[in-house]
Amino acid sequence: MSYAQENEVKADFNNVYVMPTPHSYISTMSDHGYQIGDEARPYFTAAAELLGELNQEAWPVHMLDIGCSYGIGSALVKYGCSFDEIVSFYSSRAPMNYASCCDVMRMWLNVTPPACDIRCVGLDSSAPAIKFALDSGLLDGGIARNYENGASKKQLSNEIAWYRSCNLLVSCGAIGYVTSKTLDAVLPHLGKDHPGSHGPLAVMTILRMFDTKAIAAAFERFGYRFGVVPGIALKQREFIDNQEKNKIIELIHGMGISTRGLEDTGELFAHLYIAAPHDQFSSAMERMKNTQPEQARYC
Repeated sequence: MSYAQENEVKADFNNVYVMPTPHSYISTMSDHGYQIGDEARPYFTAAAELLGELNQEAWPVHMLDIGCSYGIGSALVKYGCSFDEIVSFYSSRAPMNYASCCDVMRMWLNVTPPACDIRCVGLDSSAPAIKFALDSGLLDGGIARNYENGASKKQLSNEIAWYRSCNLLVSCGAIGYVTSKTLDAVLPHLGKDHPGSHGPLAVMTILRMFDTKAIAAAFERFGYRFGVVPGIALKQREFIDNQEKNKIIELIHGMGISTRGLEDTGELFAHLYIAAPHDQFSSAMERMKNTQPEQARYC
């Protein structure tokens, strides 16, 4: 399924994902009230905790972040940073020079131990973003690939080992840019080499403007149950202008969905979805339901 129509009405930030350092990306997201990272973090952390508890002494959770950009998901979940802290770091302390920026980021991350005992692997179509995330220490592994344009067997063979090592898949706002094509490349291999009997699990935020039928079908093809966590609406960012707001609200209304109290207030909202093996879906769903953003804690 293509999301071409939806992406035509949504603002395009592609230009800020391809700079050598994250300065433009972070400042642009901050200018538009980006919140989804902080909103999703407690749920990603809760899933990592659940896997750690159920698999006990197996080994640390390996998290695959689809659409990771510059490794922001790792900064939020593994290192326990808030998005405001990240904004402050890049606006006041991180040099524009590439090597210096990487060095300062590494020093910043090493001031305190990681907040969550996980390893983070990132997948993103932006090679500069992946390079920075690896060189700065934000990611433990990275794949620069756009599966939406297809990938040869040789290309995929070089990346399968990363997917086989990961037992937690997360994605924060990437669905829409990413479709079932990417999931079809990743899911056959996810967690195959990971010890422990529980997992893999997936936790994803998906904007309410995107139909999830094809995403659900992709998970189901590979033996997962996929579903929305009821009663949760997460703030993504502010609309860039009234034109974007009006077009997206019209699109959502066309899906038969009310925007009252949500997009009508001037912000984009996402729902929270999970996927898990059928016999583990209920426990994963229960953990998500019992996770409260204001009670977020780190493993």
